[in-house]
Amino acid sequence: MAAFQFRRQPLTTFYYLYTLVSLLLAKLPYWAVRFALPSTRPQPWSLGRVVLVKCYREFVTALFRTTVASMNMEASAVEKAGNVDEAGLVWVDAAPELVVVPEIEEAARVNGIQAERRPGYWIGKRGPDGKVGQPAGPDEKVIYGFHGGGFIMGSAHPKFPTGYIYKRMLDYAKGYERIFQMDYRLASSDPHPMKNGFPASLIDALAGYKYLVIDLGFKPSNIVIMGESAGGSIALNLTRYLCQNDLPGLGRSRPRGQLLLSPTGDWGKTQQGPGTSFERNWDCDFVHAFYLNDYVAKSLVGNLPADAAWTNSWISPASLRLPNPEGLFKGLPPTSILIGGAEMMLDHVKTLRDRIVADNGEGLVDFYEIPHGAHVPMTHAWHEPEAQWGYEHCAKWLESLDEPTE
Repeated sequence: MAAFQFRRQPLTTFYYLYTLVSLLLAKLPYWAVRFALPSTRPQPWSLGRVVLVKCYREFVTALFRTTVASMNMEASAVEKAGNVDEAGLVWVDAAPELVVVPEIEEAARVNGIQAERRPGYWIGKRGPDGKVGQPAGPDEKVIYGFHGGGFIMGSAHPKFPTGYIYKRMLDYAKGYERIFQMDYRLASSDPHPMKNGFPASLIDALAGYKYLVIDLGFKPSNIVIMGESAGGSIALNLTRYLCQNDLPGLGRSRPRGQLLLSPTGDWGKTQQGPGTSFERNWDCDFVHAFYLNDYVAKSLVGNLPADAAWTNSWISPASLRLPNPEGLFKGLPPTSILIGGAEMMLDHVKTLRDRIVADNGEGLVDFYEIPHGAHVPMTHAWHEPEAQWGYEHCAKWLESLDEPTE
């Protein structure tokens, strides 16, 4: 499937009309008949759930054939609309001094990535003046989150689809009253201008962490780093970078923990083929388009060698073709990984889990395979009861971080 072949008008409009008509007149009736009997469904779901997941697949396919612009929101648009306070928007200063690892410095040079001032959004408790971004309270805990979207789409704005997960998380996360999301730069490649490849998202994530620790006064031991899908990969990269390097003003910083929801980790597609979850769960998930045309991989790799998609551990930490995976994740804090049992990415997330366990021990890693869950079920209000199971599990894990260690 070629990427964005209908991105120009009037082709975009014609394609949307074709998609809508074919969905209403052909695909919906066909699915209603094909999956009428429970035994014909790919998961023990209701007919409505099966059809809804199929519709999501059509939506994602349409995005990749037209444009993902509708799934993005620039902070400048929020400012222009005068919604800065309502949205919880703040600006975070660039932190070029934190880019000290030679491998990351070289990737930034090759891809033309500079540290930049970036927006972020707060969800939850505000200061006495009604503003966001108040200094940390005495021993206050906070969640630092990253949205999904395959590195190429999405927004940290609370009203965007992935904002749902963070707003709901506050209802379950006992002892956490606010969440900060960094609006990291989105990558792109042909047929769009090539920009913001790796390590743009990591450099932005570092700036947000410095903002929390240095500017607002949060203790690293009170920061849980969280991300879903591509955001889970960013969360892992950030935590790994912090724990394994002495950084100016931060030292070797060890966060309270990291919470990874369906983290992406194999853009080189080394775990696909007969018998894999990628094929086994093809009919019950909707992330196919992110992999079929390699657009995401090319956007992340940018000007780096093409094999970086499967040999660079920062881009594909679960790749089976990493030259030396042992020790990559040594020194990480307590880690919780959640993945839906019906996800196409299930196999490579398990590979990622096994590598983190190998470097840190089983006692440090919590793993929950949400039964019959499609991609990040916690992001969808309709994905019940699986979403609630996920939130309840996260709540228990967060509470476990308060327990004294031996």
